Amino acid sequence: MISATEIHSWFIPTDLKQDEALSSWLIRAALDSGCDPLSLTGVLWPKWRIWSVDVDRGLSAEQVQVLINTTKIDESQFNSATLRNFLIKYNLDNQTLDAWYLVLGTRNRKHRGGWQYCPECLSEDNVAYFRLPWRFAWHTGCIKHNQHLHDQCPHCHNAIQPRRLEAPDQVMTCCSICKKSLLEVNKSLVDCHALAFQKIFDQFLEQGCATYQDKLISVTDWLTVIKLFSQFIRKALAGSVNGKGWAFLEQLRIQVPHPELISNGLAVNQLPVTERERLFSCIYQLLIIPQEKFIETAKSLNMNRSSFWDKRNQLPAILRPVEEQLGSIYRNYPPKRALVDTLKPKSKETVIRKFLRLKRNLHLVRVMQ
Repeated sequence: MISATEIHSWFIPTDLKQDEALSSWLIRAALDSGCDPLSLTGVLWPKWRIWSVDVDRGLSAEQVQVLINTTKIDESQFNSATLRNFLIKYNLDNQTLDAWYLVLGTRNRKHRGGWQYCPECLSEDNVAYFRLPWRFAWHTGCIKHNQHLHDQCPHCHNAIQPRRLEAPDQVMTCCSICKKSLLEVNKSLVDCHALAFQKIFDQFLEQGCATYQDKLISVTDWLTVIKLFSQFIRKALAGSVNGKGWAFLEQLRIQVPHPELISNGLAVNQLPVTERERLFSCIYQLLIIPQEKFIETAKSLNMNRSSFWDKRNQLPAILRPVEEQLGSIYRNYPPKRALVDTLKPKSKETVIRKFLRLKRNLHLVRVMQ
């Protein structure tokens, strides 16, 4: 066990993998040193409760210097293992992608969320580690193995929480709760449309611009389109299968994977991987639908702008044609009856029926009292 008095002469030999997340490296460094992650970080930063925050979002220069002093890893390598460096690399502000980082839900040692991982990747590693891209909400599959990612232990079905591993566990392929292997999973292919969405998301970030309807737009505008499509799809999937939302998807022949799932109201970066896979699959299929076909189908179902998006949402210029075409379509509500009709005397049968209903209600009130 490492003591605070040994910190100046102590050295961490654990190397940092090219695409490894900083939190993953800290956990591996702890296991290599024969202790749990909480003990290691308590020695490194005695006055900082590091696991009460999201380490992968980045450290201060002072905090990074502590790691540099105890390793052979330079500052640029540590910074490259953080989400902050990802923003700098692609010249993005934090607000642009903040909602797209998976929430680990860390508060002290309790978690409401967890990691996702590819068991094939972990099994091929000489030393298993968790990749930084596995923190991205738009990643639901492994491009290398064409498998969908997992976010639960295949045995106890708890969230993947490697930070809670202990020294005897030794490796990161062990569930921190039940101590069984995370590699013993049923292999299944990731949905092809969800994987295509993942690829173009990565591509657009890499090139600094996006395309939609064969037009070049900014990444910010593209993310707004994704957000708006996400709102509609989640609303449609949560509604009745006989509703217009489902009818719209069916007419456009949108294939909905995992139709048995029950939608919930969580933010996208808090959704289970299977639900995100379904959502992104539908979004990608909508993205490749010609706008003319989108509008034509909506009109055939008598859908207007509010059928898709909240009226408070401001649409980017690329979606203005949809707004202009659908803004004039309204539901055909029956005309309101004139006030004079409501003042006409009721029939004897109507009066008796309403009197009996009132009598029943009064009886229920007395019983409840």
